[in-house]
Amino acid sequence: MSGVGCILLLPARKRLRGALDAAPSLQRILARGDALEATESGELGQLTRIFDVMPLGLPAAALARQFDFDDAGSHLWLRADPAFVQPEMNGVRLMAVGELGLRNEESRALVEALQPLFGEVGMPLTAANTQRWYLQLQTQLRLPRFVAPEDAIGTDLAEHLPQGEEGKRWRALLNEAQVILHNHPVNQARVKAGKVPANSLWFWGAGALPDEVISGVATLFSHEPHACALAQLSGIEVKLIDSDVLPEALDDCAIDLRGARDLAALESSVFAPLLKRVQAGKLHALTVDFADSHAWIYRRSHALRFWRRPPRDWA
Repeated sequence: MSGVGCILLLPARKRLRGALDAAPSLQRILARGDALEATESGELGQLTRIFDVMPLGLPAAALARQFDFDDAGSHLWLRADPAFVQPEMNGVRLMAVGELGLRNEESRALVEALQPLFGEVGMPLTAANTQRWYLQLQTQLRLPRFVAPEDAIGTDLAEHLPQGEEGKRWRALLNEAQVILHNHPVNQARVKAGKVPANSLWFWGAGALPDEVISGVATLFSHEPHACALAQLSGIEVKLIDSDVLPEALDDCAIDLRGARDLAALESSVFAPLLKRVQAGKLHALTVDFADSHAWIYRRSHALRFWRRPPRDWA
């Protein structure tokens, strides 16, 4: 039986609804398990605790492109996802990226309107769906620092725009794209109907596919693009959990639950049954890995630590 056991990839603790009291099994894991050393936070950073990537870093755009089209190759990719920004008295606030409720035909129309702008500068724009849009870049192009959406949502747009001389070109492209999007009939109709318009883009995730990916587990249960692409590149098996009933064989695996939000639901369907497996000797270890970089590992012998209490500031 593997020493890895089962690793649960979970969202940041503050994103889970419900008090810790609603999850007694998780309480036991946090209290009696061993806290692991905090590493890089963020959902992409979380994947580096399962995958060793060379060179270092997680090129989100290239990974998602590989997942969507299987054609990332050695090209340089950048996400240019549809976004909603809201003008305010003191600036412009980034309100949403990707998840705008666009219909397929709306997404296609907006992408077609933007393609000449980016095509003229040698950056073909394509869309995988209504949420993930891609720019293919010249491999020798020097790029500024782009910020992941999760680090910018709800803040002033100006705080996260590409800076310096290298960023100047991208700020100009963004301004032109915003004009095209603002004037497009699709967005005018959406505003009239009380829907969120796709009135901006968000550039992020630049990079090419890694040279090598090695995984610390044998199986990944996930449907998330970045995780699945890394699993495919590392050669491990990718599976889906199609119901609320967990598979029997879960040693040496990772289960991607980063989309979960309800703590009580996780308790009943995940934490409690997996903790029972550990206590019965059917699972070597159980690791809860939160996207805010904190993690705990629980083994069967830890049940003897009955005097320990969960951290008060767990969230």
